Amino acid sequence: MPDHQGFAIVLRGYDIGEVEEAMERFRTARASTDPALRAAVRRELTNRTFRIRVRGYDRAQVDEYFRQAIDRLA
Repeated sequence: MPDHQGFAIVLRGYDIGEVEEAMERFRTARASTDPALRAAVRRELTNRTFRIRVRGYDRAQVDEYFRQAIDRLA
């Protein structure tokens, strides 16, 4: 799965800062060999919700990205 390739910005989408922060947590966990960190981030991303903002990232694109990200941390 490629890293973030540029989510569409829509009128009502996910908070950009929150999504970027979660993506950074995923990248750190993916690069780690620590199974506990990978599992913790996987749980965190599974239970994560993002605030809806005016001019945010497309929700469907972000949801799909994180579905794939969670699978990669298994």
